[in-house]
Amino acid sequence: MKRTRLRKKGTSPQALMKEQIQAILREIVIARDGGCIFRHYKNEINRQYRECGGWRKDGGLILQAEHLHTRANASSFSDTRLVICICQRHHIFYKPQHSNEYYRIVKKHIGPARTKLLEAVQQDRTAHKVDLALELVALKQELRQYEKVEGDIEYEQV
Repeated sequence: MKRTRLRKKGTSPQALMKEQIQAILREIVIARDGGCIFRHYKNEINRQYRECGGWRKDGGLILQAEHLHTRANASSFSDTRLVICICQRHHIFYKPQHSNEYYRIVKKHIGPARTKLLEAVQQDRTAHKVDLALELVALKQELRQYEKVEGDIEYEQV
């Protein structure tokens, strides 16, 4: 049986824009959450997964933007309220093995308003058309707010 190799990434303008959106989204949630959210819940996590993990060659922790609802849903694709920052270990190993505990802690972390939004998005089965260019502009503006805050903090420490 002959196998055809799959292309790793799309090359259409839409695919490239989605890639940009995901990169900016990742930067925003890392800045907003300050790292893996599970570091705040060590006493509530299965003992085996209390510590963060997944390290880059330079020794830095691998942080990922975890979409709480599938990225296939256009209505939530770029909504930062429905994305959290977690380390690779919690994303790849803890989430699938302890999903009930995982979602209980996530909902506690994001609070009632964001949980209500998440549940509404999960129930929504209608098709949504999204202007990717507009979403990209909005995310860039949101990222600038975090960059400004970080810049102000550095300035005060000098």
